[in-house]
Amino acid sequence: MKPSQLSWLLALVLGVAALPGLAQPVMKVGTATINDVQHEWAKRFAARVAKQAPGKLKVEVYPAEQLGNNARMLEGLTIGTVEAVIGPPEFIVGVDPRFQIASAPGLVKDLEHAARLSQDAKLREAIFGFGEAKGLKGIGLVVYGGHTYATRKPVKTLADFQGMKIRVLASPMHTVPMAKIGATGVAMPPSEAVQAIASGAIDGARTGITIFTTFKYYDLVKDITMADGDGMIFSLFYVGKNWFDRLPKDAQKVVLEAATALEPEMNRYTIDLNRKAEDVWKSHGGQINRLTGRDQAEFQKLMRTAGEEVAQKDARIKAAYELMVARAKATSR
Repeated sequence: MKPSQLSWLLALVLGVAALPGLAQPVMKVGTATINDVQHEWAKRFAARVAKQAPGKLKVEVYPAEQLGNNARMLEGLTIGTVEAVIGPPEFIVGVDPRFQIASAPGLVKDLEHAARLSQDAKLREAIFGFGEAKGLKGIGLVVYGGHTYATRKPVKTLADFQGMKIRVLASPMHTVPMAKIGATGVAMPPSEAVQAIASGAIDGARTGITIFTTFKYYDLVKDITMADGDGMIFSLFYVGKNWFDRLPKDAQKVVLEAATALEPEMNRYTIDLNRKAEDVWKSHGGQINRLTGRDQAEFQKLMRTAGEEVAQKDARIKAAYELMVARAKATSR
């Protein structure tokens, strides 16, 4: 190549590199689910960032474990291949066991109470800070939904849980409550639970009803059971701290403001989505059962006992649990 040609090529490369937008940071947001509040959160967050700061940050959304299951996405956050994840804090109890207090059973009355609790400043400060030392920065928190049970055989009484193997999230705050009602909690990703129920490897799953409708559980089972006093599922939006700290200050501001601004509308969205999900389940021939009377009272007692038992085993969890109890009470109205 002649010197003149080399100079021309170098000038072209430098010119292209200088074009606005090509050095735009990319924020990959992953979630294990699809067509639910977590997926909707990510999409609205991307749209809000694009509108508020065009050209400053490109947000890409990857639902349904496209970036891997929760464990792999967490690994991606720590090594920098994933910038953000939205999901239940229980999936990162390996980072800090205090995350599991978000789903402590027997504390939150209903979805509206959960929405108020998600906005409590003291609880948010605690949960957002749990992962900081391990490189995870919490920046958003919304309610996902209350726990429900989709089972191969109908559960209409507390005794019907006896001997069942039920898919749960991976933390003692989920496995211990199952033991209290005579069942065994089996931790596994959402994507594996459907096949496990279909094959008979497990007898059911415990999670939000919107998971059951999104993943079309009604093609496998027809019964859902609900009970007051179970745990509530929250979704935590967290980013890789190292990645966030390297962002320009104006981009950091946009990320934080966009996440915070979304929360009220997403809490309203998820409350509405949960209520519609009951109709969706019934429209596909599904049955919704509810514990009542003595069964309901005993269930609620066992759930609260389970949370207290888990908290007593670790001083750090105990302190976080006591905060959760206090903030739940303060927001109960």
